[in-house]
Amino acid sequence: MTDQRLDTLKAWLETFFDDADFVISKASDDASFRRYFRIERSNTTFIAMDAPPTKEDSAPFVQIATLLRNNKIHAPKIIEADLTQGFLLIEDLGSTTFLQALNHTFNLDLYKSAIDELIKIQVINPKNQGLKQYDDKLLNTEMQLLIDWYLDKNLNKNQQAQLHHIFKLLTDNALNSPQVFVHRDYHARNLMLSPANTLAVIDFQDAVIGSYTYDLCSLLKDAYFELKSTDIQTLLAYFYKQANIQINFKEFEKEFDLMGLQRHLKILGIFKRLSIRDGKHQYLEDIPLVKKYALQIANKYSEFSFLKEIL
Repeated sequence: MTDQRLDTLKAWLETFFDDADFVISKASDDASFRRYFRIERSNTTFIAMDAPPTKEDSAPFVQIATLLRNNKIHAPKIIEADLTQGFLLIEDLGSTTFLQALNHTFNLDLYKSAIDELIKIQVINPKNQGLKQYDDKLLNTEMQLLIDWYLDKNLNKNQQAQLHHIFKLLTDNALNSPQVFVHRDYHARNLMLSPANTLAVIDFQDAVIGSYTYDLCSLLKDAYFELKSTDIQTLLAYFYKQANIQINFKEFEKEFDLMGLQRHLKILGIFKRLSIRDGKHQYLEDIPLVKKYALQIANKYSEFSFLKEIL
């Protein structure tokens, strides 16, 4: 089958390099419509991103990569961009993700490094950067995915009312906490261990201004890698101290738990949608862990006990 986008990408690269002396191979793809290719040329490698402009807007990727790099966060350098065609040529950060570096085992030092990097990210002043606010509308739109894609379509009015009450509690929690730069997908597949053995950040194009616990939830309650509760507590305490959180630890922990619940309800809807709508069935394998996270909070806080029934 002809891959017109790939042919056009190759032609674009030939124009940029002024010849066809390169080797192109698939690097990865993700839950969006973006694809990534590794380009090998003269003992140097690059990553080419293919983001169809009718499906994906690459301008935020360029903007936020620049913002992060200007604040000494290792994000990939933009070498060339053609936003009209939806092509980017960027720095190759290697092929070792944080998840691969863990190698199925918990690594305290690696997680502390990720938290240190997150704290540096949260120091960035997100105002006047064109970032969207993680507001009431966006938070609820995300949680609505649970109803639209994951749950039984025959919810009665009482069940819907209880769900929307839970959504309100979770929204209030998110909005009434300190608002910072939020990567929005800060987890083990979106952190890279560079050849220099430092952490680098990718997949940040959906960044917003939102709760300071959001990215921490993404990292510690990862949909793709489960930590022991004792390890989560250790890392929560580390973030609490390093970030100099001013509220008491129990309040901070509840903010973290509720922010995580909002995220996991959304993810349940997204993973089901990826299967039903987009044919990406591999995400169904990750649903049990995400559901487990949600039920843990339903068991921990009585105001969310309804979720034990509905999930």
